[in-house]
Amino acid sequence: MADILIVDRVHPYLAEQLSLRGFTCHTDMTFTQDSFKAGPDCWSGLIIRSRFVINKDVIDSKPSLKFIVRIGSGVENIDVAYAESKGVRVISTPEGNARAVAEHCLGLLLSSLRHIPTANQEVRAGEWLREKNKGTELNAHTYGIIGYGHTGPAFARLLTTLGCTVLAHDCYNPAAGDEYARMTTMEEIFDQCDIISLHVNYRPENHYLVNDEWIRAVRNPFILLNTSRGQVVNTADVVRHLQSGKIIAAGLDVLEYESPKLKNLPKEQWPEAMEQLAAMDNVILTPHVGGQTLDAELRHAQVAVEKIVENLFNF
Repeated sequence: MADILIVDRVHPYLAEQLSLRGFTCHTDMTFTQDSFKAGPDCWSGLIIRSRFVINKDVIDSKPSLKFIVRIGSGVENIDVAYAESKGVRVISTPEGNARAVAEHCLGLLLSSLRHIPTANQEVRAGEWLREKNKGTELNAHTYGIIGYGHTGPAFARLLTTLGCTVLAHDCYNPAAGDEYARMTTMEEIFDQCDIISLHVNYRPENHYLVNDEWIRAVRNPFILLNTSRGQVVNTADVVRHLQSGKIIAAGLDVLEYESPKLKNLPKEQWPEAMEQLAAMDNVILTPHVGGQTLDAELRHAQVAVEKIVENLFNF
């Protein structure tokens, strides 16, 4: 029915199920952008994570391409508008890791509220600082979730189950609320919330969404969580407000300085803001692993198969 090229690591379920449905799947994880462009125009479908950027030149090099599946939520490594203008459908699988990201976000939150990383290091160093590490409970706070597509509702569900009050805002879908969160304005979130979690896609209009002006608009000192994309946060502005105390703590699974392949800069190339961020005890950093679970890998594959088959007659 169609030849599909897989250029990134995906769960075996994907190729197995597509093969059963008549597709021919080829896996080759040595491709670069240049070698893919130079290769034969024989693929109807391409399945990718973040191995290389798919821009106008890449799309023009493969007139036979009918669809691109981005395993994951973000599609910023794909020129979606140009692809669709050339009749190439772009599919992503944000449903696949929504729960995984939500659980990671909860882990960052609990670690911040209960000072787990610093307490761990202190005990290992021979210190026993019980009073210093006294924390607060989850339901003592009001939560603001920015972006309510897939991971936002998943996180809201966990919080609500634990007895928390959750507000949410999504400028692209203002009516997206459910029983887990009340949709509201950014102004109310700024006024009421002392924990704010980002769950937005990266788009040009979201670049540096969180900046000095945005942070100053929040009425109370707050904890900032970001498991979406690093470039929605101005790191230098966040560092300044961590130093001032306006931001009490931050849990960041993504960083402004990540490459299109989702890798951070080598340490010797870190800008000053990154060095300052990494030195702060009230900041928890993880390497863009919020959605990386064995369970999510399988769900991504399941969602991809469903969407490919669902759109089969449109390719």
